[in-house]
Amino acid sequence: MEAEINQLENLSRRPTTVLTQSSTYNAQTASIANDGDVHTDDLNCAHTAPNNEKAWLQVDFGESYSINNVKIYYRRDGDGHYNWKQYRFRQFYLDVSNSSATQTPTSLRTRCYKDNTTAPNLPPNIIDIPCKRTARSVIVETTYDPPEDDRDGEHGAILEICEIEVYGCETTCRNNVCDGFGNCTDGCVDGYWGPPACNFKCPADCKEPNCIMYNGHCNSCKSGYWGNTCISQCPINCIGRVCDKSSGTCTQGCTSGRYGDTCNITCSPWCVGGTCDKQSATCFNGCVQNWSGSQCDECDSNHYGSSCSLVCNSNCVNYTCNDTDGICSLGCKTGFHGDVCDRQCTSSCPSGCDRSTGQCNGDCPVGKFGEFCNKFCNQGCEDRCMRYSGICTNCIDGMFGDVCDGNCSSCPTGCDRISGRCGGDCPAGKFGEFCNKTCSQHCRNGCIRLTGSCNDGCTVGKLGDFCNETCDARHETCCSHDTCARYCTQSPIPNTEHMSSLYAVITVFCISLLVNIFTITWIFRNKACKSQDVNQEEKKDTDSISTPGIYDTAEENAGYQELGQLSGPSHYDHLQGPATNK
Repeated sequence: MEAEINQLENLSRRPTTVLTQSSTYNAQTASIANDGDVHTDDLNCAHTAPNNEKAWLQVDFGESYSINNVKIYYRRDGDGHYNWKQYRFRQFYLDVSNSSATQTPTSLRTRCYKDNTTAPNLPPNIIDIPCKRTARSVIVETTYDPPEDDRDGEHGAILEICEIEVYGCETTCRNNVCDGFGNCTDGCVDGYWGPPACNFKCPADCKEPNCIMYNGHCNSCKSGYWGNTCISQCPINCIGRVCDKSSGTCTQGCTSGRYGDTCNITCSPWCVGGTCDKQSATCFNGCVQNWSGSQCDECDSNHYGSSCSLVCNSNCVNYTCNDTDGICSLGCKTGFHGDVCDRQCTSSCPSGCDRSTGQCNGDCPVGKFGEFCNKFCNQGCEDRCMRYSGICTNCIDGMFGDVCDGNCSSCPTGCDRISGRCGGDCPAGKFGEFCNKTCSQHCRNGCIRLTGSCNDGCTVGKLGDFCNETCDARHETCCSHDTCARYCTQSPIPNTEHMSSLYAVITVFCISLLVNIFTITWIFRNKACKSQDVNQEEKKDTDSISTPGIYDTAEENAGYQELGQLSGPSHYDHLQGPATNK
């Protein structure tokens, strides 16, 4: 028994346990029986008052516990003849109840023990009573009036309990087994969990009546619930409301029109019948009109817009366009351009035009050029011109230049394409690189192609390379009766015009020279007069005569400098003009 008791908790010592008794004698209250002191002399014991028909002491745990045994230490002052002994302990009984002693009659309690000792015999003052019951309260009660009290004049039932120990466990400990600290060592009864004392209820929606002792997790859940403690409901769209305990995913599939692990996503409204595969969302029965894709979530190739109700432009290749904005995805039919192929290429594009820019593809028609083939080649082009620059591949006869806009019709055998220079000889009476210059009319048999010099001399009365000089008195040495040698030299004849100019220059030079001489003479005379006046003033003011020094000389030099400034360039110099190399 002792070994078993050591494996149980003394429930009397729990902080929630309350001891009461029917009455109190000499301040020896019921709490003394729960102070842990097991001495049995008078002052260490709770004591009810005399002269009462019934005496009781109650241990109230506050809630029901699984009780295993009750150990009572009753008053015994000693073993001597005159020591007070446990006379009043005869005929006591031990009950358990879920109500207090004042509210429950003896008939409604559960009796664990009844002492039948009669005088002069004595029951043991320390007694350990098995009492395997589940109850809230333990009640020790007696109605016995011992004869030993008669000699002292006391009467009635009296209890003198020094210590009461009630051993047991929480009611939730399996097999009512716990240690001295109340820890359930054999686990919990069904429906409870939690160290140390299995005092937590298992979640209500655990499928089994028990749960894991150390964390309260359910081993499995009731239908429609999931999670460690089965407090989460399975998604409403799971078939049969059945889902995986750990993840909440639907294990039996989804209701019609739903898909996803938890069946929380709606199938495309464009699925025929509104149903789709639970995992892939693939529409089982295909798509309604104008929609396509495995999930019927995009327009077919010929429609676009949020509801796929808009038709792709008929100028799109295969009538195919982007399902969002209607842009032709495969390009435009020949002759159209733009994002939705709604613009026509220019009529000059024989091979269609670029989708984005509208520029013509390939070559332009003969006689056209430009990005849009909307420009005409120059009329001087023989056949066609380059696509982008308009440069002619060849020019017609009589034209030259990049775009054949230069005219070389004066060239009898055509001209160079680039420079326009004539090839071969010029027509009679013409000369120059372009045969656009006319030979002198006084040339005999035309003139040389490049220089214009006359070929066979000059007509009567003319001379020179170009036959542009007239025979006159200057050529009398080589002329006879209006006929001159072609390269006759002129006789020197004075030029009266040049002589008149020379006479005028000489006259101006002479006048300028006379003016300069007069000016210089005046300056010197003026300086001499000023110097004489200064010397006379100095003689009046001082007795000493100073010799002219360097400063006087400097003043005279200044006079020459003034003269130089006044003289300047002559009128002759101005008339003669800038010097010329001779």
